[in-house]
Amino acid sequence: MPPSTPFPGLHRVAFAPRPPADSDIVALPLRVFHTDVLEARRSLHRILGTRLQGYAVDVQAARHCIRVSLHVRRGELATCLRLLTASMPRAEFGRIARPSHWMH
Repeated sequence: MPPSTPFPGLHRVAFAPRPPADSDIVALPLRVFHTDVLEARRSLHRILGTRLQGYAVDVQAARHCIRVSLHVRRGELATCLRLLTASMPRAEFGRIARPSHWMH
């Protein structure tokens, strides 16, 4: 059955309530000051490539920003931070934590 969305390349991912106990994935909160979600997604994929394990996006139109919870491997965290800082100098980072949900 063909997708019913005007963007057939986009898809939804089901979330599990908790990440696996042995997961080395961490959530890195990021805030970007614009509201173009498609451009933000393209930028994240271009900057991080296969290092990006998943993400959740929240648009805050009133504040003109996008909040993203990036899911990356703990061992690649320093590299991801360097790449993001160099490519998105105005972005703000939050506290690194275990993801509150997991994609499967």
